[in-house]
Amino acid sequence: MAVKITLREQEFEARPGQTVRQALETLQLPPESFLAVREGELITEDEVLREGQTIKLVAVISGG
Repeated sequence: MAVKITLREQEFEARPGQTVRQALETLQLPPESFLAVREGELITEDEVLREGQTIKLVAVISGG
């Protein structure tokens, strides 16, 4: 079973055992542009993904 990653209305699958950063790089999403949330809690980019998890990505917005 894969890890489900959601970004807005899009869904992606990642392999368990990868870190959040590795999964984003594999999906060609810049890791510095997103925050990862699991079960309502922010997780770091070095968190290892486990089978069956759902990760929600939130875009980082900056302004000046």
